[in-house]
This record gives sequence, C-alpha cells and structure tokens, in this order.
Amino acid sequence: MQHQNNLKKVNVLGDANVDMILNLSDKKNLGEPALFSGGSSANVASGLSKLGIDVSFFGSLGNDMYGKHVVDEMKADGIDVSNLELLDNYSTAMVIGVVEDNSERHFFLWPPEKGAHNQYTLSVKSTEDLLNCDWLHVSGISLRFSPVKETMLEAMRLCINSNKTVSFDLNLRSELWGLNESFKETVLQAVSLSSIVFGNLHEEFYPLFDADEDSLHSHISKNQIFICRNGEKGALGVTTKDKVESEALSISPVDSVGAGDAFNSGFIYASCIGKGMKESLDTGNKVAAYKLLGSGARHLPTEELLEEFNTKYSKY
Repeated sequence: MQHQNNLKKVNVLGDANVDMILNLSDKKNLGEPALFSGGSSANVASGLSKLGIDVSFFGSLGNDMYGKHVVDEMKADGIDVSNLELLDNYSTAMVIGVVEDNSERHFFLWPPEKGAHNQYTLSVKSTEDLLNCDWLHVSGISLRFSPVKETMLEAMRLCINSNKTVSFDLNLRSELWGLNESFKETVLQAVSLSSIVFGNLHEEFYPLFDADEDSLHSHISKNQIFICRNGEKGALGVTTKDKVESEALSISPVDSVGAGDAFNSGFIYASCIGKGMKESLDTGNKVAAYKLLGSGARHLPTEELLEEFNTKYSKY
C-alpha cells in the first residue's frame, strides 16, 4: 500500500552482525544451530524497508561469509547498501544465544571488542549521502568502542544541525558491560543530539537518569520525545508536558530476540507516514507482537502482513 504522505527517507547507521541461536530447551532432540542476520541498527533498517520505507544503511562488516550473508539479506529486503563497507582485516561479529530448558537466554558476543561493526568511519561521499534523508536512526550499541562511537556522534550532530529527525535507541546492554560514569556521559551526549530517544523504561531510562516515571519528564528537552518500552505493559511516550500510553497485545511469544528493534521500526514507520504519537506507539506494539510470534530478529511484517495482523489481533 502506498501513502501520499510517505515521503520520508530514513538512514540507519550502526551495527550489523549474525545471530547464532543454540536451543537447548529439549536436550533429547537437539537441533542444528540456527543462523539469523542481526544487529540492532540493521534490524530496524530491515523492519522499515519491509514496511515500504526508503532506507539506506551505513556501517561495516567483515569481508567474510557472514558479512556477505548479511549484505545479501539486506539487498533482498530492499535496503540501499552503497554505504555498507566490507573490511578485509576485521571479522563480522556473531552474537551467540543459548536457550536453556527453562527458556532462559544467555548471549555472548564474538569477537568481544574488535568486530568489523566497530570500525565504521564516514568518508566525504558517505557524509554527503548521510545528509540525504529526513530521518537518521542510531543505536547505543555503537557508543562502546572507537572509531564508530565518534562516527555515530558526528553523524547525529550533522543531522540534528541540518534539521533532520534523529532517533536514538539507548541499547545500553549494561548487563554485559556495565554503566560507568564515563559511558553515561557519552550516552547523555547522544541523548542531547536526539529528537526521539527509545529505550526500556525500567532497565535503561530509570538507571540512566536516576529517575522514575513521575520525574522522567524533567530530563527531556523542548520538542524532544522519550519512547519508553515497558514489556508486557506496552509502551509510553513522554514529552516535557504529556504522557501517552499504549497497551501491548496479548499473545504467547515464541522468540523475544529483536522485539525492541521491531517496536522501533513500527514507531518510525508510523511517524514517517504522518501518524501521531498514540498511533505510532500502537503500531510499534503491533510490529513487536508480530515479531514475537516468529523466530529470529527479522521475523518482521510487510505493510500487507501488518494489516492482516491488525485484523486478527488488533485491540485498539
């Protein structure tokens, strides 16, 4: 379905990798490891492109079998990869997920620091291409290591100063790497360069700002929005003056990997076609619910599939 007001171009900068899932939930019937394309930023790019948004991806991968696999899947999803680099001297990162018999998940990253996704820098051409958009989306996973940290902050600065919408998913991963004061300062710098900040209400917004729901609005700048994902309770959008809530759909999840990224892509998509805060939150919840019903972070709907899903599950 085409929308007359669907005129916005979205650039996504950040991480792309592969996810290797080892399911140990049934030890008597162990299957082969499952390989999926992943990466928080790349997942959002895929979700947006499937929903009909014009998307370009900026980042780097290893020039290896996994990197080529990710590029092929991006192309298949309709993402412009002309600013995606394949690096000879670095490996594509792999996130290894182990699912226990109680459905508890454990995640491990390899290589832990010097993956290809951390090496991205902007050239003169990619900087020019970066500014050819209406919206830039980035993820906090790119703030941990250089040089991609500096690249991401510079990209945000360039776009916000050029009156582009800049959305930033906190993606703190503090359970893996902690949340020390130095990193908090970097994250807050990124927040200051953002129009919209996504994150988990309890695991990210509260500890980052040392706040609760009643005081969170005091940390928001004028014309800025905090989009707080709240698990089974849904999500809320907070501005300096207002708070808008949206309930999650009642479903039985199959796989939670990438649900936050799916929500982000749904919210951005709805905003790009002219929807307001409430409808954008609702759409984010619906896309996240669709993803939860399938395996892998890329179990994401097209516009047509989302409409069918709305008909079957919608409660709004």
